[in-house]
Amino acid sequence: MKKVAVFGNAGAGKSTLSKKLTAMTNLPLYVLDKIKYRSGGTEVPDSEYKRI
Repeated sequence: MKKVAVFGNAGAGKSTLSKKLTAMTNLPLYVLDKIKYRSGGTEVPDSEYKRI
């Protein structure tokens, strides 16, 4: 297994599941909200988001 994507509704347990999968598989965890948005909720420019 090289990649896992977790999708679901708010409050469905995506973060909890993702953290457990990371611990079990040693795969890195990338939280897209932390990559796509800056603190305060401003969106990262599309070119920067794609580069990251």
